[in-house]
Amino acid sequence: MKQTTTYPCCEIKAGTININGRVIYENTALPFPKFIKGAYKEFELNYPKFHKMDRLCKLAFVAAHFLLKDGQLDGYAPEEIGVVMANSNSTLHTDSKYTDSIKDRDNYFPSPAVFVYTLPNIMVGEICIKYNIKGESVFFVSNQFDKEMLLEYSQDMLQTETAKICLTGWVDYTDEDYHAILYLVNE
Repeated sequence: MKQTTTYPCCEIKAGTININGRVIYENTALPFPKFIKGAYKEFELNYPKFHKMDRLCKLAFVAAHFLLKDGQLDGYAPEEIGVVMANSNSTLHTDSKYTDSIKDRDNYFPSPAVFVYTLPNIMVGEICIKYNIKGESVFFVSNQFDKEMLLEYSQDMLQTETAKICLTGWVDYTDEDYHAILYLVNE
């Protein structure tokens, strides 16, 4: 992997959305649910399924939207597009919400709508459905964001012709913090 390579990038954290280092949306005063909904409305994403997604998935979905909205995947067959993502908390926020729905036997109400988001590959799946991605995908859970490992894995997919382009990055959510940084790796 070339150390000087710069990839198209979208980063969302602390109430700010950046595209290639340029702030396109900012509202640092709002908690995450209102911030992400505000971005969704401001940029007219118009994807009804968005409202059913958990917070981790919404974070990834909005980051992918800004990275891919101008047809960057045009010209690639769905099977030629790979996905390489990671985080450190998996789906802990949604897991806790689901656990709350089943821990009281007198008020036992497990929700399939919540349960479906208890795996991080559902987040990847939502992006793949929206952008017709049918290539190889992998999701790692690690202690911290390791950009080099993710880019090296993506480069390996390109070199072995497993993919011709990869949506790559980190998407992590807790009630205290959130961070998404996605890259489009294609060389």
